Amino acid sequence: MKKRSIWLLALVLAIFTFACEQPKATVTPDQTNVDFSRAKAAYDELLSYNPPETMTYAYRKLMSEAEQAKAKGDMSQAAGLAKQAQEQATLSLKVLKEQIAKHREQLDSARSKIEALYPVNQSLVKKYWELEARFSKRDFQGMDDEINVMLRRIDQESRLSVVSERTARVNAPQEYVKQWGDVRIYQEITPDGKLKGMVDTVGDGAKLKVIKIKLFAPDATFYFIETGIGTQGWIAEKYLISQGSKY
Repeated sequence: MKKRSIWLLALVLAIFTFACEQPKATVTPDQTNVDFSRAKAAYDELLSYNPPETMTYAYRKLMSEAEQAKAKGDMSQAAGLAKQAQEQATLSLKVLKEQIAKHREQLDSARSKIEALYPVNQSLVKKYWELEARFSKRDFQGMDDEINVMLRRIDQESRLSVVSERTARVNAPQEYVKQWGDVRIYQEITPDGKLKGMVDTVGDGAKLKVIKIKLFAPDATFYFIETGIGTQGWIAEKYLISQGSKY
C-alpha cells in the first residue's frame, strides 16, 4: 500500500511538471489586431449614443494600456487588455440603453399627462418638444434631471388646473374666414399630421366640447371636439381658444 501511494505521488508530480514545462500558446499580431478591431467596434457603437465621458473612461484607459503593451511586443497582454476594453464598452452601452429606455417611457408618460391637462399649458408643451428634439438627436446629457423637473411641474399643474367643463370657442383668423369660410372639422389625423375627411364646419365664436387633445408635433396640436349638434371630429388648436370653468 505504501509503495502504491509513493508511486501515485510520483505520477502526479511528473504530470504537474510536464504541464508546467509546456510552452504557453502565443498570441500573434494578427489575433491581437482582431481583438483591437472588436474593441473599437464596440466603442464606436457606444459613441453613436453620445455617452458621457464617465462611460468611456474605462475603455479609453484599457485601450491606452493595450496600445502600450502592443508597442512593447507583448501581444498576449495587449490582446487581453483589448478584450477587457471591449467588455467595458459593451457594458456601458447596456447601461446607457437602459437609461434611454427609461427616458422614452418618461417622455411618453409626460405627453399623456400634458394632453390630459386643461386648458393646455403651453410652457409645458414647449418644454416637452424641446426634450423630444434632444432625444431624437441622442443628446442625453442632463436629460434625466430635466425630465424629472418637467414631470413635477406637470403633477403640480394637474392639481391646480382642475376644470369641471372642458370647452373651447372657435377663433379663426379673418384671413382664413375670408378664404375658406367656417372652420372645418375633420374625421382623422393622417400619419404626416394632416387633417383628413371633412365632416362638418363651425362658425367663428361657436362653443365646442373638448373630448381629448393630441400633441402631434411642435407646431401641430389637435383637439377632438363635439359640436352642439353632436358632430365629433378634429380641429387644429390654432383655430380655437381654450375655455372651462374651474371647480
